[in-house]
Amino acid sequence: MKRRAQKAVYHGESLLSYFSKSSRVASPTDSKQLPEPSSDDLKLISSSNISRPLDAQISPAPPVAIKISEPGRKCPFYKWIPGTSITVDAFSFGEIKGCDSYFLTHFHSDHFKGLTSNFKGTIYCSKVTKGFLVKTFGSKIRIIDLDENTLMTVSNVEVTALSANHCPGSVMFLFHVLSTRRFVLHTGDFRFSADMLIPPSPLANFVPNPLETEKSQSVLHAIYLDTTYCSPRYSFFTQDEVISSAIQITREQLRKDPSTLVICGMYTIGKERFVLGLASALKLTVWLPTRQRQLVSIAATHGCTVCGDLLSHTSDNPHKAQLHVVSMREISMAHLKQYRVNFSTPGQKNPFSRPEPTHLRSVLAWRPTGWSYRAPAKHEDMVQSTLDHHKPAKGVYAEYSNSNIYIYGAAYSEHSSFAELKEFILQLRPQRVQQTVFGGAAKLARDHISEWLQHDPSVRK
Repeated sequence: MKRRAQKAVYHGESLLSYFSKSSRVASPTDSKQLPEPSSDDLKLISSSNISRPLDAQISPAPPVAIKISEPGRKCPFYKWIPGTSITVDAFSFGEIKGCDSYFLTHFHSDHFKGLTSNFKGTIYCSKVTKGFLVKTFGSKIRIIDLDENTLMTVSNVEVTALSANHCPGSVMFLFHVLSTRRFVLHTGDFRFSADMLIPPSPLANFVPNPLETEKSQSVLHAIYLDTTYCSPRYSFFTQDEVISSAIQITREQLRKDPSTLVICGMYTIGKERFVLGLASALKLTVWLPTRQRQLVSIAATHGCTVCGDLLSHTSDNPHKAQLHVVSMREISMAHLKQYRVNFSTPGQKNPFSRPEPTHLRSVLAWRPTGWSYRAPAKHEDMVQSTLDHHKPAKGVYAEYSNSNIYIYGAAYSEHSSFAELKEFILQLRPQRVQQTVFGGAAKLARDHISEWLQHDPSVRK
């Protein structure tokens, strides 16, 4: 990790062509055959192409999913690791000419979209993600799993998988391209944490050390960056702070009505730590839908400790559980009204009177996602619980209540906040950054990253 990179001059060309022009040995395909970006959204960010200051106001839009390619459409440059035959999260383009190694960062559908049981390429991913793929697509697909923080050589490239702190099995990939002697980091989707940049993490080698000379330090040449929330309006609390707030609100509701049914939205995989936080702190039994239970079990089998702990709190019988997991789209008033009826408590019967009416339980529902985040108002910076106004709750927001049904948003994000992205870039000081999320705010995100690179006086050029 201490090899010094060769210097090269950047002239504003694409990331692929920059890394593969003079020092490339055997590129899988001529860079001219790869589609160059056709809009400002796809421009490379570097310290040498900064043009103007930021706009004052940011109004970001959610990321836009990339559609499955039409026959004959080539894989775009930002899916390739330059100077290699490796692509990352590029399954929507089918079997790609010149690619012999397909890397998958994690098991979310927007990253493996297009993958089928007939796929002929070789997939590289984490052990947990491999378990998900085998369960979903069968065992005929060729999959090679990578241990975290362990070096593996693939197609003359040294690769290390690093925890992405996103969902079970999610990893970042650190590539060392031997033919060009360059280091490239692909974050996939990730939530930054400080331990990503300290030993034993390999990324610690790229953080400047005052005891070493600049010449002896490793240079990170490029980062393919998850810019989902690259806007100053997204100033998240930490995951632990949001979980603590959700525990506080839920505990207060259970004190008021101990029979309250707690419901938590969840994706196919993801949000397990949030659910576990509620279950363990409040001693609640959890019911998981069949699909989620299967995936959580697979993740636990392959070493995910969070999923293993969550399983210890679960029951197969939803009527014996007080915390139910449902899909995120089911956190709606219409669905919860019916859910409340389905899990109501039957009235008592006795031979001398009519049965008591069915007791409709209160429902407290959680929507844990970064998209629940609200910028603080001028007069208050956090939501107060309706039950205890002396304890402010960080990162949770009352969205709706009606007839003993309460819906709360929790800004529990598994993507990095704006401040975290900034710290990540300023600490690692890459020479180039390529965004991997596009949409209405992509250009503004690019401007922010350019400013970080420009105003860091010690950034290497």
